[in-house]
Amino acid sequence: MSGFVIMPGFCSSILFSGNCMQKILLIVVIVLLSGCTAYQRDSNRLATALNTQSPERVLAQLQDAEPKARDNAQFHLNKGLLAFLTGDFDSAITTLSLAKKEMSVLEATSISENVGAGTLSETLRSYSGYPTDRVMVHNILALSYLFKNELEGARVEILQADIAMKKLAEKDSLNGQLASAHLIAGIVYELLNEQSNALISYRFAQDIITQRVMPLPLGLKQALLRMSFKLGAEQQFVNYQKRFPDLPKPSQKTDNQVFVLYFDGVVSHKVERTVVLPSQNFAQLIRISMPDYPRVEQRIRGAQLRLSKQQVRTEIVENVDDLVREDLERETPSILLLTTTRALAKYELVRRVTQKDNLVGLLLNLATVATENADLRSWNMLPGNIQFGYLETTENEIQINGFNDRPEKINILKGSKNMILINSLSDHVFHYQQL
Repeated sequence: MSGFVIMPGFCSSILFSGNCMQKILLIVVIVLLSGCTAYQRDSNRLATALNTQSPERVLAQLQDAEPKARDNAQFHLNKGLLAFLTGDFDSAITTLSLAKKEMSVLEATSISENVGAGTLSETLRSYSGYPTDRVMVHNILALSYLFKNELEGARVEILQADIAMKKLAEKDSLNGQLASAHLIAGIVYELLNEQSNALISYRFAQDIITQRVMPLPLGLKQALLRMSFKLGAEQQFVNYQKRFPDLPKPSQKTDNQVFVLYFDGVVSHKVERTVVLPSQNFAQLIRISMPDYPRVEQRIRGAQLRLSKQQVRTEIVENVDDLVREDLERETPSILLLTTTRALAKYELVRRVTQKDNLVGLLLNLATVATENADLRSWNMLPGNIQFGYLETTENEIQINGFNDRPEKINILKGSKNMILINSLSDHVFHYQQL
Protein backbone atom coordinates (compact mmCIF):
# COMPACT_ATOMS: atom_id res chain seq x y z
CA MET A 1 0.00 0.00 0.00
CA SER A 2 1.18 3.53 -0.74
CA GLY A 3 1.47 6.00 2.11
CA PHE A 4 2.53 5.98 5.74
CA VAL A 5 0.53 4.03 8.33
CA ILE A 6 0.97 4.14 12.09
CA MET A 7 -0.55 1.67 14.50
CA PRO A 8 -1.54 2.52 18.08
CA GLY A 9 1.09 0.19 19.48
CA PHE A 10 3.88 1.96 17.56
CA CYS A 11 3.17 5.32 19.12
CA SER A 12 2.91 3.92 22.63
CA SER A 13 6.26 2.22 22.20
CA ILE A 14 8.00 5.49 21.34
CA LEU A 15 6.44 7.30 24.29
CA PHE A 16 9.18 5.90 26.48
CA SER A 17 12.04 7.18 24.28
CA GLY A 18 13.93 10.38 25.07
CA ASN A 19 12.81 12.17 21.91
CA CYS A 20 9.12 11.32 22.16
CA MET A 21 7.90 14.88 21.42
CA GLN A 22 10.01 15.25 18.28
CA LYS A 23 9.04 11.82 16.97
CA ILE A 24 5.33 12.38 17.47
CA LEU A 25 5.48 15.81 15.84
CA LEU A 26 7.33 14.24 12.92
CA ILE A 27 4.56 11.67 12.62
CA VAL A 28 2.00 14.48 12.67
CA VAL A 29 3.79 16.26 9.81
CA ILE A 30 4.00 13.05 7.75
CA VAL A 31 0.32 12.35 8.39
CA LEU A 32 -0.66 15.85 7.31
CA LEU A 33 1.30 15.52 4.09
CA SER A 34 -0.07 12.05 3.37
CA GLY A 35 -3.64 13.14 3.91
CA CYS A 36 -3.45 16.03 1.47
CA THR A 37 -6.43 16.13 -0.91
CA ALA A 38 -5.21 18.94 -3.18
CA TYR A 39 -4.77 16.63 -6.17
CA GLN A 40 -8.36 15.40 -5.99
CA ARG A 41 -9.69 18.94 -5.67
CA ASP A 42 -7.77 19.82 -8.84
CA SER A 43 -9.09 16.72 -10.58
CA ASN A 44 -12.69 17.63 -9.74
CA ARG A 45 -12.08 21.21 -10.85
CA LEU A 46 -10.80 20.02 -14.23
CA ALA A 47 -13.77 17.66 -14.63
CA THR A 48 -16.12 20.58 -14.05
CA ALA A 49 -14.10 22.69 -16.49
CA LEU A 50 -15.00 20.27 -19.29
CA ASN A 51 -18.43 21.90 -19.39
CA THR A 52 -16.87 25.16 -20.57
CA GLN A 53 -13.40 24.26 -21.89
CA SER A 54 -12.28 21.97 -24.70
CA PRO A 55 -10.90 18.48 -23.96
CA GLU A 56 -7.57 19.66 -25.44
CA ARG A 57 -7.27 22.49 -22.94
CA VAL A 58 -8.29 20.34 -19.97
CA LEU A 59 -5.86 17.62 -21.07
CA ALA A 60 -3.01 20.14 -21.16
CA GLN A 61 -3.82 21.17 -17.57
CA LEU A 62 -4.18 17.57 -16.40
CA GLN A 63 -0.77 16.66 -17.83
CA ASP A 64 0.81 19.27 -15.55
CA ALA A 65 -0.46 17.39 -12.49
CA GLU A 66 1.86 15.22 -10.45
CA PRO A 67 -0.31 12.50 -8.91
CA LYS A 68 0.92 10.25 -6.16
CA ALA A 69 1.48 6.61 -7.09
CA ARG A 70 -1.78 5.65 -5.37
CA ASP A 71 -3.68 8.00 -7.73
CA ASN A 72 -2.11 6.75 -10.96
CA ALA A 73 -5.05 4.64 -12.12
CA GLN A 74 -7.46 7.57 -11.81
CA PHE A 75 -4.98 9.89 -13.52
CA HIS A 76 -4.46 7.53 -16.45
CA LEU A 77 -8.19 6.88 -16.85
CA ASN A 78 -8.87 10.60 -17.18
CA LYS A 79 -5.84 11.29 -19.34
CA GLY A 80 -6.71 8.42 -21.68
CA LEU A 81 -10.33 9.51 -22.01
CA LEU A 82 -9.33 13.08 -22.79
CA ALA A 83 -6.85 11.84 -25.41
CA PHE A 84 -9.70 9.84 -26.95
CA LEU A 85 -12.00 12.88 -27.04
CA THR A 86 -9.29 14.88 -28.83
CA GLY A 87 -8.89 12.17 -31.47
CA ASP A 88 -5.43 11.05 -30.34
CA PHE A 89 -6.32 7.36 -30.40
CA ASP A 90 -2.73 6.10 -30.11
CA SER A 91 -2.23 7.98 -26.85
CA ALA A 92 -5.66 6.92 -25.63
CA ILE A 93 -4.85 3.25 -26.22
CA THR A 94 -1.45 3.51 -24.54
CA THR A 95 -2.73 5.38 -21.49
CA LEU A 96 -5.97 3.46 -20.98
CA SER A 97 -4.13 0.15 -21.38
CA LEU A 98 -1.83 1.28 -18.58
CA ALA A 99 -4.84 2.22 -16.42
CA LYS A 100 -6.42 -1.16 -17.17
CA LYS A 101 -3.26 -2.95 -16.04
CA GLU A 102 -2.97 -0.82 -12.89
CA MET A 103 -6.58 -1.53 -11.88
CA SER A 104 -6.10 -5.24 -12.47
CA VAL A 105 -3.02 -5.37 -10.25
CA LEU A 106 -4.56 -3.21 -7.51
CA GLU A 107 -7.79 -5.19 -7.44
CA ALA A 108 -5.84 -8.14 -6.05
CA THR A 109 -4.28 -6.05 -3.26
CA SER A 110 -7.24 -3.87 -2.35
CA ILE A 111 -8.21 -6.00 0.67
CA SER A 112 -4.87 -5.50 2.43
CA GLU A 113 -4.92 -1.81 1.51
CA ASN A 114 -8.39 -1.41 3.00
CA VAL A 115 -7.01 -2.73 6.29
CA GLY A 116 -4.38 0.00 6.21
CA ALA A 117 -6.92 2.63 5.22
CA GLY A 118 -8.95 1.68 8.27
CA THR A 119 -6.02 2.68 10.47
CA LEU A 120 -5.21 6.19 9.29
CA SER A 121 -6.79 7.63 6.15
CA GLU A 122 -9.08 6.39 3.40
CA THR A 123 -7.09 8.45 0.90
CA LEU A 124 -4.02 6.28 1.44
CA ARG A 125 -5.66 3.40 -0.40
CA SER A 126 -4.59 3.10 -4.03
CA TYR A 127 -7.40 3.80 -6.46
CA SER A 128 -8.28 0.51 -8.14
CA GLY A 129 -11.41 1.66 -9.93
CA TYR A 130 -15.09 0.97 -9.42
CA PRO A 131 -16.99 -1.72 -11.38
CA THR A 132 -18.15 0.88 -13.90
CA ASP A 133 -14.52 1.93 -14.51
CA ARG A 134 -13.35 -1.64 -15.05
CA VAL A 135 -15.87 -2.19 -17.84
CA MET A 136 -16.00 1.33 -19.31
CA VAL A 137 -12.25 1.32 -19.94
CA HIS A 138 -12.83 -1.51 -22.44
CA ASN A 139 -15.58 0.53 -24.12
CA ILE A 140 -13.28 3.48 -24.74
CA LEU A 141 -10.42 1.23 -25.83
CA ALA A 142 -12.70 -0.65 -28.27
CA LEU A 143 -13.85 2.64 -29.79
CA SER A 144 -10.25 3.89 -29.97
CA TYR A 145 -9.23 0.82 -31.95
CA LEU A 146 -12.30 1.09 -34.15
CA PHE A 147 -11.61 4.69 -35.15
CA LYS A 148 -8.02 3.68 -35.86
CA ASN A 149 -9.42 1.16 -38.36
CA GLU A 150 -8.19 -1.73 -36.21
CA LEU A 151 -11.34 -3.80 -35.98
CA GLU A 152 -9.61 -6.83 -34.47
CA GLY A 153 -8.26 -4.69 -31.64
CA ALA A 154 -11.82 -3.54 -30.95
CA ARG A 155 -12.94 -7.16 -30.92
CA VAL A 156 -10.34 -8.04 -28.29
CA GLU A 157 -11.59 -5.25 -26.03
CA ILE A 158 -15.25 -6.20 -26.28
CA LEU A 159 -14.31 -9.77 -25.37
CA GLN A 160 -12.39 -8.47 -22.36
CA ALA A 161 -15.36 -6.30 -21.39
CA ASP A 162 -17.55 -9.41 -21.43
CA ILE A 163 -15.07 -11.24 -19.18
CA ALA A 164 -14.95 -8.27 -16.79
CA MET A 165 -18.75 -8.15 -16.56
CA LYS A 166 -18.97 -11.88 -15.89
CA LYS A 167 -16.43 -11.52 -13.05
CA LEU A 168 -18.43 -8.66 -11.56
CA ALA A 169 -21.84 -10.29 -11.98
CA GLU A 170 -23.80 -10.91 -8.80
CA LYS A 171 -27.14 -12.61 -8.26
CA ASP A 172 -30.06 -10.18 -8.41
CA SER A 173 -27.68 -7.29 -9.03
CA LEU A 174 -26.51 -5.24 -12.00
CA ASN A 175 -23.09 -4.72 -10.45
CA GLY A 176 -20.70 -3.83 -13.28
CA GLN A 177 -23.22 -4.73 -16.00
CA LEU A 178 -23.17 -2.08 -18.74
CA ALA A 179 -25.72 -2.04 -21.54
CA SER A 180 -23.38 0.22 -23.53
CA ALA A 181 -20.65 -2.46 -23.46
CA HIS A 182 -23.02 -5.01 -25.00
CA LEU A 183 -24.30 -2.46 -27.51
CA ILE A 184 -20.78 -1.61 -28.68
CA ALA A 185 -20.04 -5.33 -28.85
CA GLY A 186 -23.11 -5.84 -31.06
CA ILE A 187 -21.99 -3.07 -33.41
CA VAL A 188 -18.45 -4.46 -33.65
CA TYR A 189 -19.81 -7.95 -34.35
CA GLU A 190 -22.05 -6.55 -37.08
CA LEU A 191 -19.04 -4.85 -38.65
CA LEU A 192 -17.24 -8.20 -38.49
CA ASN A 193 -20.30 -9.92 -39.99
CA GLU A 194 -20.61 -12.13 -36.89
CA GLN A 195 -24.38 -11.94 -36.91
CA SER A 196 -25.12 -14.52 -34.24
CA ASN A 197 -22.76 -12.84 -31.75
CA ALA A 198 -24.26 -9.47 -32.64
CA LEU A 199 -27.78 -10.65 -31.80
CA ILE A 200 -26.62 -12.15 -28.51
CA SER A 201 -24.93 -8.88 -27.53
CA TYR A 202 -27.98 -6.80 -28.45
CA ARG A 203 -30.15 -9.11 -26.37
CA PHE A 204 -27.85 -8.64 -23.36
CA ALA A 205 -28.11 -4.87 -23.80
CA GLN A 206 -31.90 -5.18 -23.98
CA ASP A 207 -32.00 -7.26 -20.78
CA ILE A 208 -29.94 -4.73 -18.79
CA ILE A 209 -31.96 -1.74 -20.00
CA THR A 210 -35.19 -3.58 -19.19
CA GLN A 211 -33.97 -4.47 -15.69
CA ARG A 212 -33.14 -0.82 -15.15
CA VAL A 213 -36.73 0.03 -16.10
CA MET A 214 -35.57 2.30 -18.91
CA PRO A 215 -37.17 2.60 -22.36
CA LEU A 216 -35.45 0.66 -25.12
CA PRO A 217 -33.83 2.98 -27.67
CA LEU A 218 -35.35 2.76 -31.13
CA GLY A 219 -31.95 1.84 -32.57
CA LEU A 220 -31.72 -1.19 -30.28
CA LYS A 221 -35.24 -2.34 -31.21
CA GLN A 222 -34.23 -2.10 -34.87
CA ALA A 223 -31.07 -4.11 -34.16
CA LEU A 224 -32.99 -6.94 -32.49
CA LEU A 225 -35.49 -7.09 -35.33
CA ARG A 226 -32.82 -6.78 -38.01
CA MET A 227 -30.45 -9.43 -36.68
CA SER A 228 -33.14 -12.01 -35.88
CA PHE A 229 -34.43 -11.53 -39.44
CA LYS A 230 -30.97 -11.90 -41.00
CA LEU A 231 -30.25 -15.05 -39.00
CA GLY A 232 -33.57 -16.62 -39.90
CA ALA A 233 -34.43 -16.98 -36.21
CA GLU A 234 -38.12 -17.10 -36.99
CA GLN A 235 -39.53 -17.44 -33.47
CA GLN A 236 -37.38 -14.60 -32.13
CA PHE A 237 -38.22 -12.46 -35.15
CA VAL A 238 -41.97 -13.03 -34.68
CA ASN A 239 -41.66 -12.19 -30.98
CA TYR A 240 -39.85 -8.95 -31.75
CA GLN A 241 -42.45 -8.06 -34.39
CA LYS A 242 -45.13 -8.43 -31.72
CA ARG A 243 -43.13 -6.36 -29.21
CA PHE A 244 -42.31 -3.63 -31.70
CA PRO A 245 -45.36 -3.49 -33.99
CA ASP A 246 -44.59 0.02 -35.23
CA LEU A 247 -41.30 -1.04 -36.85
CA PRO A 248 -41.31 -2.07 -40.50
CA LYS A 249 -40.10 -5.49 -41.53
CA PRO A 250 -36.37 -5.41 -42.41
CA SER A 251 -35.49 -5.66 -46.07
CA GLN A 252 -33.06 -8.02 -47.77
CA LYS A 253 -31.80 -5.00 -49.67
CA THR A 254 -28.60 -3.64 -48.19
CA ASP A 255 -28.69 0.12 -47.64
CA ASN A 256 -25.99 2.24 -46.06
CA GLN A 257 -25.95 1.51 -42.33
CA VAL A 258 -25.15 4.25 -39.84
CA PHE A 259 -24.56 3.60 -36.12
CA VAL A 260 -24.23 6.73 -33.97
CA LEU A 261 -23.03 7.04 -30.37
CA TYR A 262 -23.42 10.32 -28.50
CA PHE A 263 -21.54 11.15 -25.28
CA ASP A 264 -23.55 13.70 -23.34
CA GLY A 265 -22.13 15.93 -20.62
CA VAL A 266 -19.83 14.99 -17.74
CA VAL A 267 -20.56 12.60 -14.90
CA SER A 268 -21.00 13.96 -11.36
CA HIS A 269 -18.07 13.96 -8.96
CA LYS A 270 -18.13 13.18 -5.26
CA VAL A 271 -18.29 15.61 -2.37
CA GLU A 272 -17.36 15.13 1.27
CA ARG A 273 -19.96 14.94 4.05
CA THR A 274 -18.32 15.57 7.43
CA VAL A 275 -19.44 15.54 11.06
CA VAL A 276 -17.15 16.60 13.93
CA LEU A 277 -18.25 15.54 17.43
CA PRO A 278 -16.70 15.56 20.90
CA SER A 279 -15.97 12.23 22.57
CA GLN A 280 -18.17 11.09 25.42
CA ASN A 281 -15.90 12.68 28.04
CA PHE A 282 -15.25 15.76 25.84
CA ALA A 283 -11.54 14.97 25.94
CA GLN A 284 -11.22 14.59 22.16
CA LEU A 285 -12.75 15.68 18.91
CA ILE A 286 -13.81 12.90 16.56
CA ARG A 287 -14.35 13.52 12.85
CA ILE A 288 -16.33 11.27 10.51
CA SER A 289 -16.08 11.97 6.76
CA MET A 290 -17.90 10.06 4.04
CA PRO A 291 -18.01 10.45 0.25
CA ASP A 292 -21.32 11.29 -1.37
CA TYR A 293 -22.74 12.42 -4.68
CA PRO A 294 -24.71 15.67 -4.56
CA ARG A 295 -28.24 15.69 -5.89
CA VAL A 296 -28.25 17.06 -9.40
CA GLU A 297 -30.92 17.73 -11.95
CA GLN A 298 -29.70 16.11 -15.13
CA ARG A 299 -30.16 17.90 -18.41
CA ILE A 300 -30.37 15.17 -21.02
CA ARG A 301 -29.35 16.47 -24.43
CA GLY A 302 -29.50 14.40 -27.58
CA ALA A 303 -28.07 14.57 -31.06
CA GLN A 304 -30.14 14.65 -34.23
CA LEU A 305 -29.38 12.86 -37.50
CA ARG A 306 -30.98 14.42 -40.55
CA LEU A 307 -31.52 13.16 -44.06
CA SER A 308 -33.63 14.71 -46.79
CA LYS A 309 -36.69 12.66 -45.83
CA GLN A 310 -36.10 11.42 -42.29
CA GLN A 311 -34.53 12.33 -39.01
CA VAL A 312 -33.48 10.32 -35.98
CA ARG A 313 -32.65 11.43 -32.46
CA THR A 314 -30.20 9.58 -30.24
CA GLU A 315 -31.67 7.97 -27.12
CA ILE A 316 -30.15 6.96 -23.79
CA VAL A 317 -28.55 3.54 -23.55
CA GLU A 318 -26.58 4.12 -20.34
CA ASN A 319 -27.05 6.70 -17.61
CA VAL A 320 -23.47 6.75 -16.35
CA ASP A 321 -24.40 9.20 -13.59
CA ASP A 322 -26.69 6.54 -12.13
CA LEU A 323 -24.02 3.84 -12.46
CA VAL A 324 -21.38 5.71 -10.46
CA ARG A 325 -23.87 6.45 -7.71
CA GLU A 326 -24.79 2.78 -7.54
CA ASP A 327 -21.09 1.89 -7.34
CA LEU A 328 -20.62 4.16 -4.34
CA GLU A 329 -23.85 3.02 -2.67
CA ARG A 330 -22.67 -0.59 -2.99
CA GLU A 331 -19.38 0.23 -1.25
CA THR A 332 -20.78 2.58 1.40
CA PRO A 333 -21.19 -0.12 4.12
CA SER A 334 -17.52 -1.15 3.83
CA ILE A 335 -16.39 2.49 3.70
CA LEU A 336 -18.42 3.23 6.83
CA LEU A 337 -16.90 0.21 8.58
CA LEU A 338 -13.38 1.40 7.73
CA THR A 339 -14.23 4.94 8.82
CA THR A 340 -15.53 3.88 12.23
CA THR A 341 -12.62 1.45 12.71
CA ARG A 342 -10.21 4.25 11.93
CA ALA A 343 -11.99 6.62 14.33
CA LEU A 344 -11.66 4.07 17.15
CA ALA A 345 -7.97 3.49 16.39
CA LYS A 346 -7.26 7.23 16.38
CA TYR A 347 -9.22 7.73 19.58
CA GLU A 348 -7.22 5.03 21.34
CA LEU A 349 -3.94 6.43 20.00
CA VAL A 350 -4.70 9.94 21.23
CA ARG A 351 -5.90 8.62 24.61
CA ARG A 352 -2.62 6.78 25.22
CA VAL A 353 -0.51 9.75 24.19
CA THR A 354 -2.56 12.14 26.33
CA GLN A 355 -1.90 9.98 29.41
CA LYS A 356 1.81 10.74 28.97
CA ASP A 357 1.63 14.36 27.78
CA ASN A 358 -1.52 16.51 27.48
CA LEU A 359 0.01 18.97 24.99
CA VAL A 360 1.27 16.24 22.66
CA GLY A 361 -2.10 14.50 22.96
CA LEU A 362 -3.86 17.73 21.97
CA LEU A 363 -1.61 18.21 18.94
CA LEU A 364 -2.11 14.61 17.89
CA ASN A 365 -5.90 14.93 18.26
CA LEU A 366 -5.88 17.99 16.00
CA ALA A 367 -3.80 16.07 13.48
CA THR A 368 -6.13 13.06 13.47
CA VAL A 369 -9.10 15.38 12.91
CA ALA A 370 -7.37 17.34 10.15
CA THR A 371 -6.32 14.22 8.27
CA GLU A 372 -9.70 12.48 8.31
CA ASN A 373 -10.72 12.94 4.69
CA ALA A 374 -13.20 11.01 2.58
CA ASP A 375 -11.93 9.35 -0.57
CA LEU A 376 -13.40 11.44 -3.39
CA ARG A 377 -11.60 9.74 -6.27
CA SER A 378 -13.51 8.45 -9.27
CA TRP A 379 -13.31 8.40 -13.05
CA ASN A 380 -14.85 11.85 -12.92
CA MET A 381 -14.50 12.79 -16.61
CA LEU A 382 -16.76 10.08 -18.03
CA PRO A 383 -19.79 11.24 -20.02
CA GLY A 384 -22.94 11.75 -17.98
CA ASN A 385 -24.85 9.45 -20.30
CA ILE A 386 -24.33 7.47 -23.50
CA GLN A 387 -26.89 7.60 -26.30
CA PHE A 388 -27.45 5.63 -29.49
CA GLY A 389 -29.10 6.15 -32.84
CA TYR A 390 -29.34 4.06 -36.00
CA LEU A 391 -30.53 4.57 -39.55
CA GLU A 392 -30.40 2.97 -42.96
CA THR A 393 -30.39 5.10 -46.08
CA THR A 394 -29.57 5.20 -49.76
CA GLU A 395 -28.42 8.80 -49.42
CA ASN A 396 -24.73 9.67 -49.29
CA GLU A 397 -24.83 12.58 -46.86
CA ILE A 398 -26.03 12.91 -43.28
CA GLN A 399 -26.28 16.09 -41.25
CA ILE A 400 -25.64 15.71 -37.53
CA ASN A 401 -26.76 18.31 -35.04
CA GLY A 402 -25.19 17.91 -31.63
CA PHE A 403 -25.25 20.10 -28.56
CA ASN A 404 -25.59 23.84 -29.32
CA ASP A 405 -26.85 22.85 -32.80
CA ARG A 406 -23.39 22.50 -34.28
CA PRO A 407 -24.21 20.97 -37.68
CA GLU A 408 -21.77 18.52 -39.20
CA LYS A 409 -22.13 16.87 -42.58
CA ILE A 410 -20.86 13.32 -43.00
CA ASN A 411 -20.36 11.75 -46.43
CA ILE A 412 -21.03 8.04 -46.66
CA LEU A 413 -20.26 5.68 -49.51
CA LYS A 414 -22.78 3.42 -51.20
CA GLY A 415 -23.19 0.04 -49.51
CA SER A 416 -21.09 1.06 -46.50
CA LYS A 417 -21.36 0.44 -42.76
CA ASN A 418 -20.60 3.53 -40.70
CA MET A 419 -19.88 4.16 -37.05
CA ILE A 420 -20.03 7.78 -35.89
CA LEU A 421 -19.23 9.17 -32.44
CA ILE A 422 -19.98 12.71 -31.34
CA ASN A 423 -19.96 14.34 -27.92
CA SER A 424 -21.32 17.47 -26.29
CA LEU A 425 -17.87 18.65 -25.16
CA SER A 426 -16.26 19.42 -28.51
CA ASP A 427 -16.77 19.76 -32.25
CA HIS A 428 -14.95 16.51 -32.96
CA VAL A 429 -16.89 13.95 -35.01
CA PHE A 430 -15.25 10.55 -35.38
CA HIS A 431 -16.24 8.43 -38.37
CA TYR A 432 -15.39 4.82 -39.19
CA GLN A 433 -16.49 3.59 -42.61
CA GLN A 434 -16.43 0.04 -43.94
CA LEU A 435 -17.25 -1.05 -47.47
